[in-house]
Amino acid sequence: MSGHRQAAVALHALTEADRAAILNDLPMPDQEMLRGYLEELQALGFESGGREFDALAETPAGLEAASASALFSVLEHEPTMLVAQVLALQDWSWKAELLALFPSARRELIRAAGTGAGVPAPARARFLRGALEAKLGRPAPARADGATPVGIFSSRKWWRPWRR
Repeated sequence: MSGHRQAAVALHALTEADRAAILNDLPMPDQEMLRGYLEELQALGFESGGREFDALAETPAGLEAASASALFSVLEHEPTMLVAQVLALQDWSWKAELLALFPSARRELIRAAGTGAGVPAPARARFLRGALEAKLGRPAPARADGATPVGIFSSRKWWRPWRR
């Protein structure tokens, strides 16, 4: 299978927004070739991917209804840039209240990180929404040593320092 055909299959599995973003970054001849292959896949009856993720991206009500204090408990230990990206997802009703919960120095760092950062890419936005909704919907898992991990990415295995 040619590289363009493989790329078309990979693109076909993405959401429409992700597919468009990637195609728009390619040179025009490649765009035209890939669009032709994508049309061929569609004509053959292959369903394009990402529909379940499109629905998640279009239904922000879960996070919109969250309280600032609940979100703060999830985001307070996250990196500043991640908090800024969450705030950039949309114009949240709880944004000002959430920022007020952070210490003033951290609040200014979050604002500075958000300046010019823009809206995260569609795949990252879906990940952030999904991770936050999951974190708000269940308590943090306990570690083997009894401590409770913090942060969105705490579901990863706890890494031990490398030793010989």
